Amino acid sequence: MYGNTELGVLYALGTAFSWATAGIIHTAIARRVGVQGVMLLRQPVAFAALGAACLICGIPLLTSPHFLLLAALSGISGILIGDACLYAGALRIGLRPAQVCLSLSSSFTAIIGAIFLGERIGIQGAVGIAVATVGVVLVVASERGDAHNPPARGPARTRGIALCLFSALMLATGMIFSKQALSEGMNELSLALYRNGVSMIGIILVAALRGAFRPVFSGMAKQPEVAGLVPLGCLFGPAGGIWLSCLAIKLLPASVAAMLIGLEPIALLIIMGVMERRMPRRDSILGAIVACTGAAILVTR
Repeated sequence: MYGNTELGVLYALGTAFSWATAGIIHTAIARRVGVQGVMLLRQPVAFAALGAACLICGIPLLTSPHFLLLAALSGISGILIGDACLYAGALRIGLRPAQVCLSLSSSFTAIIGAIFLGERIGIQGAVGIAVATVGVVLVVASERGDAHNPPARGPARTRGIALCLFSALMLATGMIFSKQALSEGMNELSLALYRNGVSMIGIILVAALRGAFRPVFSGMAKQPEVAGLVPLGCLFGPAGGIWLSCLAIKLLPASVAAMLIGLEPIALLIIMGVMERRMPRRDSILGAIVACTGAAILVTR
């Protein structure tokens, strides 16, 4: 384990709760203006917020071509492709099942990290990942009856699951590129800025080619509450959430950070329980205990 482990764990868990909150907000926006609308609206706001943070903290905005390439690859895979697939999948199968698919990114990260970064998981690490994944699956399987889980069946459900699993793979790929940039000395706030900047350019280009600007802003005009949700979603997602994830990846092995961030469905369960003012089901509580046990096994290996 490298870096300040305890602080890294806090950053990773903070990322899980931050991204769970952002998932609720962005799914609500996607139901109003579509997945492309979410991506198009949030990225410029997040980029501006991170740019301002860099200026306030005195972090140089210019970086080397090598770091820019790593940040670009991380942003394209983790944000441009990964987030788009996640929200598209969530609209088909619901937010909670989508999150459990996304939690499997830790397994992808472990495999990719072992191949490209030389990280070793070991038997204890593999057991920790397996136990935590079982806990997350148990939580989501027992929590089916909510507004974010429409009764999708057949091909629609299959496509939704495939999109979410592909999103998990892209998130893992983005984490590996971020880990490489951070291990070579790139500042975490600068990395978050460039990840968002590159993905913002890509999203704008795709939207321009598809003629999506008019439908998105027309949808905003019809549902003005979207304008208030976008900055809040950026705070927990592509701005603050990604910054926390960069801090976690810097202080922890990529596979460990991914596993702890992968507890996002547990965070979602807690947040939704508070919002819906109800206690989680018994199986959900058991699943949360199992997931936390798995995370503890992984972190203490």
